[in-house]
Amino acid sequence: MARRIVFTRRIQILGLLSVPSGMPLGWVFNALQFFLVDLGVPRRAIGLLSGVSVPWTLKFLWSPLVDRYALPWPGRRRSWVIVAQLALALAFGGLAVFAWKALAARQAGQPLAQGALIIGLLALLVAFLGATQDIAYDAYAVEFLRGDELAAAAGTRAIYYRLGMLLAGAVAVSLSDALGWPLVFLLTGAVFAACTALVLASPEPDVPSAAPRSLRQAVVEPFRLFFLRSDAIPLALFLVFYKFGDNMAGTMVNPFLKDLCFSNAEAGAAVKTVGTIATVAGTALATGLTSRLGLGRALWIFGVAQAVANLFYAGAALSRAVPLEAASCGALPALGAATRLWTYVGIASEYGAQGMAATAQAALLLRVCDKRYSATQFALLTSLFGLGRWSAGLPSGYLVELLGYPLFFAGCATVAALPGFHFLRRVAPFGQRDVAAPPPPTG
Repeated sequence: MARRIVFTRRIQILGLLSVPSGMPLGWVFNALQFFLVDLGVPRRAIGLLSGVSVPWTLKFLWSPLVDRYALPWPGRRRSWVIVAQLALALAFGGLAVFAWKALAARQAGQPLAQGALIIGLLALLVAFLGATQDIAYDAYAVEFLRGDELAAAAGTRAIYYRLGMLLAGAVAVSLSDALGWPLVFLLTGAVFAACTALVLASPEPDVPSAAPRSLRQAVVEPFRLFFLRSDAIPLALFLVFYKFGDNMAGTMVNPFLKDLCFSNAEAGAAVKTVGTIATVAGTALATGLTSRLGLGRALWIFGVAQAVANLFYAGAALSRAVPLEAASCGALPALGAATRLWTYVGIASEYGAQGMAATAQAALLLRVCDKRYSATQFALLTSLFGLGRWSAGLPSGYLVELLGYPLFFAGCATVAALPGFHFLRRVAPFGQRDVAAPPPPTG
């Protein structure tokens, strides 16, 4: 039954809309980091600049505006998606101009003054617009989906979302050696502009929800209803910490590949090919297993898998018996087969496990969100997840410099992953098949 639902026109259109939704995050956590390395930005600054993802953490602050106001055409949710996509196209045009000037200045031996600050502000703008697009698209999905479509839609959206991340991330990195960063950024903006046609082609929900009668109602009611739930606090902390260790490791994977002496083209191709196959396989597997295992068991199994995957990166670091520093690659021996094998297995494991864990987490969010206030509640729940991703990335560069890559990745797989499992015990006790439905709020 679930398999048949996945391939219906409704679910496939909804899934395709996830491609532009995933692109800003893929750019911030992948292509941006390679671009920063090419500009000569040090690792500790790269770790700090991962903080530009903060709009995904704070998007609940302006999500009531998306709930309350909208353009009259082409729909309450879709109009916001189109506005965000057109603004993203313009933002990437600005990034192309900056990249052209910054790279030319570096080649001339006169780096732009405050270059890191400028790219940080432009990246922050991309993150803000991407978060706004997510608010509207997630609200549209909650309203659009029927009850029997939730499990199928969670996996389908996750696959297409990861494809969007890979398109603006790994694919962009692969093309950067041949085309240059300015043209890559221009092409990325063109994709956002083209995606507006897909939004226009998507149907309205069967029964679109009415907008809140006032801005006060749009702000107060979603939060009041969520925090009246008996499981509100454990659920909130679970969303913050479930992927904490994985997010901390993921922030440093791209600088790690550069320090191993992978070229942009090779690293991008590895993530694009191996990562895409692993993501699709992991997400498809999770879509079927979540129904069979139950959501509670799936969250435990997939959570363990995403933690363990980071140990392969520790193995890759240990197999390269030279100082790991991108600036020294010209004087170091070529990459050995063992290092490449550990790295490719690490990429496959990381992306596959991420796809599995993200599918289960998406099913949980769709289950607990109130359709009446879908934009704000979904934004609140995903902001909690974004808080974990943002806070995990900030110290990552310092920890790599302090501990070295092997200990860093091992710590991400163990110590940093433990809080997520602690709060998972409150949401779904170990061995419990499903996440218990919370009692209706009182008061």
